[in-house]
Amino acid sequence: MKKENVLIIFKKYPIIKGSIEKRHKMGKKQKTEYMDTKYSTRTILIGLWISLMLLFIYCDILWYLRPNRINEIIDGFMGPYQINQISLMFVGILMAIPALMIIANLFIKLKAIRCINIIAGILITLVIIGNMVGERWAYQIIYGIMQIIITFLIIMNSIKWKRI
Repeated sequence: MKKENVLIIFKKYPIIKGSIEKRHKMGKKQKTEYMDTKYSTRTILIGLWISLMLLFIYCDILWYLRPNRINEIIDGFMGPYQINQISLMFVGILMAIPALMIIANLFIKLKAIRCINIIAGILITLVIIGNMVGERWAYQIIYGIMQIIITFLIIMNSIKWKRI
């Protein structure tokens, strides 16, 4: 496009001219600035509990894909544990903790939820460590480490929760 044609376009459409000239004047040295949003501790903790719950789900799905796991379940075993009402109730309660902590962080008062997050984080960390003992599958170890990091972040964010 010739220079004369560009000037004619700018005269017809002054809005385009202003925006193009502004970009042209800034040149290549223009720096883009991003706004960093500060999140509340409750929001951070909810995000961490959601991440932990998703890692539990993904890890459990991969566990079912291991050789002979389906046969073990058919035979009534989940790893070394026999499948019965008590074992399923125990696993169900442990897996419900992250989901309940999401709701609890929304509605429970600060002093109480701070302690509850610390206690739940420690409890879940101990369960994860217990599940990792003797584990030889790399994915299980990697997921366990990620889960421990997340529970550590939950505990530390709860401990460092600033008072107003």
